[in-house]
Amino acid sequence: MGRIEKSIVINAPPEKVFAKVADFEGMPEWNDSMKESKITSEKRKGVGVTFHTVSMMSGTRMESDAEVTEWIENERITIRSTAGNVTFFGSNILKPVPGGTELTMVGNYEMPYSILGKIIDKLKVSKDVEKDIEKNNQNLKNLLES
Repeated sequence: MGRIEKSIVINAPPEKVFAKVADFEGMPEWNDSMKESKITSEKRKGVGVTFHTVSMMSGTRMESDAEVTEWIENERITIRSTAGNVTFFGSNILKPVPGGTELTMVGNYEMPYSILGKIIDKLKVSKDVEKDIEKNNQNLKNLLES
């Protein structure tokens, strides 16, 4: 399973950062690879929220369904895939720091296709995902600091 972890300090309080990362339908506003995101549950926040996303990763259209498995207001959101091309689980972890919030995005994923998927991941996908997370962190920072 691949793992990527990236942090950024955002000059905004944790509640403002949390509100943005917890807005699943608003993710395409700052996540360049996310083309669509729609909540599919009646519940809009907290553990058990489900949503469907359409993304472009490494030039490939990917659709997935996900569920929130952990929700600690202003501290952490963890999600896991329930259906789609890639198996993943990840967290947005917020920590107050002087002048703002340190946001750490942690992603764990497994490519399909067994050995071939692992080779493709090592050669290309992990680098693309890492760049995407860095860019998305910067987009979020720019959005929240403007």
